[in-house]
Amino acid sequence: MKSASHPPPLVEKVFLWYCERAMIEDLHGDLDEIFYDNLKRMSLARAKWHYCRDAVSLMLSYSVKKRKSNAAYHPYSQNNSMAMLQNYFKIAVRTLSKQKFFTSINVLGLSIGMSICLLLVAMLSYIFRYDNFHKNGGSIYRVISSTDDSQRNLEHASSPAPIGDLLKHDLAGIGEVVRINKTFAGDATVDNKTIPLSGYFADPSFLQVFTFPLLKGNAQSCLSEMNSVILTESAAIKMFGDKDPIGESITIGEFGQFEVTAILKDHPKNSHLYFEMVAPYESLLAYQRVHPPSEIWKEFRNNYNYFICEDETRLENINGYLSSLANKHYKDRKTFTASFQVQALHNIVPGNDLVNSIGPEWDYSSFAIFGILTLMILLPACFNYASISMSRALKRSKEIGLRKVVGGMRGQIFMQFIVETVVVSLLSLGGAFLIFVLIKGEFISMLANADGISLEPDFITGLCFVVFAIVVGFAAGIVPAVYFSKINPVNAFKSNLPFKALSGTRLRKILIVSQFAISLGFIMSVVIVLNQYRASLNHNFGFNQSNIIDVELKDVDPQIFKNEFSRLSSIESVSMSSGILGTAATANEWVRRDASDSVEVSSMSVDQYFIQNMELSLLAGKTFADAESVQEQNVIVNEEFLKTFRIADPSAAPGVTFTGVDGKEKKIIGVLKNFHYASLRESIGSFYFQYDPTLFQYANLKVSSTDITASFDEMQAIWNTFKTEEKFMARFFDDELADAYSFYFSMIKICGFLGLLAISISCLGLLGMVVYTVETRTKEVGVRKVMGATDGEVLYLLSKGFMKLMLVASIIAIPITYLIFDKVLLGLQTAYPIRVGIVEIVISLIVMVVLGGVTVLSQTIRAARSKPVDTLRYE
Repeated sequence: MKSASHPPPLVEKVFLWYCERAMIEDLHGDLDEIFYDNLKRMSLARAKWHYCRDAVSLMLSYSVKKRKSNAAYHPYSQNNSMAMLQNYFKIAVRTLSKQKFFTSINVLGLSIGMSICLLLVAMLSYIFRYDNFHKNGGSIYRVISSTDDSQRNLEHASSPAPIGDLLKHDLAGIGEVVRINKTFAGDATVDNKTIPLSGYFADPSFLQVFTFPLLKGNAQSCLSEMNSVILTESAAIKMFGDKDPIGESITIGEFGQFEVTAILKDHPKNSHLYFEMVAPYESLLAYQRVHPPSEIWKEFRNNYNYFICEDETRLENINGYLSSLANKHYKDRKTFTASFQVQALHNIVPGNDLVNSIGPEWDYSSFAIFGILTLMILLPACFNYASISMSRALKRSKEIGLRKVVGGMRGQIFMQFIVETVVVSLLSLGGAFLIFVLIKGEFISMLANADGISLEPDFITGLCFVVFAIVVGFAAGIVPAVYFSKINPVNAFKSNLPFKALSGTRLRKILIVSQFAISLGFIMSVVIVLNQYRASLNHNFGFNQSNIIDVELKDVDPQIFKNEFSRLSSIESVSMSSGILGTAATANEWVRRDASDSVEVSSMSVDQYFIQNMELSLLAGKTFADAESVQEQNVIVNEEFLKTFRIADPSAAPGVTFTGVDGKEKKIIGVLKNFHYASLRESIGSFYFQYDPTLFQYANLKVSSTDITASFDEMQAIWNTFKTEEKFMARFFDDELADAYSFYFSMIKICGFLGLLAISISCLGLLGMVVYTVETRTKEVGVRKVMGATDGEVLYLLSKGFMKLMLVASIIAIPITYLIFDKVLLGLQTAYPIRVGIVEIVISLIVMVVLGGVTVLSQTIRAARSKPVDTLRYE
């Protein structure tokens, strides 16, 4: 026999692989013994053949099958069997019930941390189901645009109207195409009842592309007739009550009379198309023949083109065709370029942040920011759990050592602690859900698109909550589980554990510092944003803000309003305007002078009394005070307008002309000192006043009476004499201004809420560490008091370490928060940011030190007052 002769290795590997964990060492040895015995009596090849035959015979034998079966159900062969999981669960419940205080801290901390995350989970669960009710949802696309006018590059959700027709006629393989225009809005009137409604002009294919169920009417023909209109169920009830609206007439603003041909079931909230009525696109075209728009290939604001394409391979050809359209219509323009792309329906919400969005906007960047904020709250809670668990490892070391001595494997110890953490996380889910229910209403009120979301939990959302809780449990428990599973039984019984320095000192200090740094950052955020809000309201806007009441004219004639209200003794003067200064209620358009490039300017229509009423400063020229000035082409500009057109001297501006996009010439008759016509979020730009009574929407009343209630009663009485069904809507300018900057309140609420959660978690983590420290130093405290230490000295000894950590957290948080707000965030929110000062920092520090100090002293005072006889009685 040759020494290199061995059983065939491939057959041996197959045999061992097939037998898996079965106890087959004796069978394996028998195969080898028979092989070597055969090798003495026959050739190597024949011996290998017999080995192969015997191995196959054994694999098919009852003996091996039985052994495999026994191995499959052996208690040590499956670490995660149902029986073992039940055992882990029982042990977890018993352990947690024995440590009620620390269990309560962990559950409360995780509940607080998870509550804000449940908001995010519920939002994501809802948002990612947007537009999933459309039958053809996977095949619906829309055309979006990119424009560059040499001043800014914008991504539009809209596209020029002609694209829809061109797609339908020029390309094969495209299904239904629908054009949508969102300008169909106005006061709807039926039998002296007037209610504002909004909706779309759309092609008859609207209901073939999108799945909006009809309650009444014919989906094929309801939009085929000129001046027909579809109402949603809620709009029909508002307009007609219980009366059948089919065939009834309804007058809608400037668009005229329409006949109701169908009733739609109200669309779900998770639809990016929001409307109360739909009229045929042909009605818009008829309206535009009377009121022609500006150049249609440069109109990106109101038109949307959707189409069905079931063959995704054709999308590349469609994008190529759209590129050729852009080259054809924009290649000769010097300062303007555009391009078009295809966007799938399911990529609209959530999707990229686009201007001119037709419905609710939920972009990826907003979710990313919110996700980071939630992690900043959740991770400290998870760290608290890990820190407290590892700090108490000494008390559980003998339990772990005993389990390993009686046969517990590392994987089983790991799973035991993971299950224990998951149980804590699931308990925390109950508390987090209660907080979620309490705060979700207030949270929704802070959202800009509150109407487009529902946080009411359903089965899918509830399932997501449970999965999230399990993930959080695994994340919070993985470090302690790995740590405990590696403990050596000998070291466990000797209480000589590894990583003692890490768990006892550095990790806890890092966690406390990071948590209080985050908390201080949120507290500073609230104080800074509140001060910015106050500064915005007290800013010098450049015009009179006091004693001004703005009244919505609705359908009341401006001249009749002025004549009647001017009789009131409490009113000094009355003026008219198309918007409210300082609140961004202005119109934007493109104008040019001579052959120069076009520039964007803002405008507002006012009457001849407005400038005097608002106490604006006239630098040159004249106002609309005389009959000659009150002409459509005359405008009054601000100083910034002159800078745009390089006119250095205001006195040289009167008489200068410029042209709007409609081709009409306008002439400057006066120049005003710069004032804030829009929100303070934007710096002062080019602006002009014009005189156009058809655009007046507000009456501006300067009141002199100190009895405001009586004045309002008088105004209400006069309003009631007008022939209108509209309610009297009047507000002080100060209130309008406060509403214009309500986004600051949203920021204050968000930062305040996150700060409350962060400081609560930080204090809970600190409380757990203080209690643990006091427990481990009880005998030291007793010895020190026996040696003559006073209560104050003991209190200082136990507290100084934690107070130093809060000082370190302050040193880290203050400069970071200062730089974030002073250099970035405030600059994004306003063109006139305040400087972050020492007052904001001191107030924030006081709040954090008081909360942290109370947490520490609540435990250390009791330890300092303890009697040595109680702490040393067992020594």
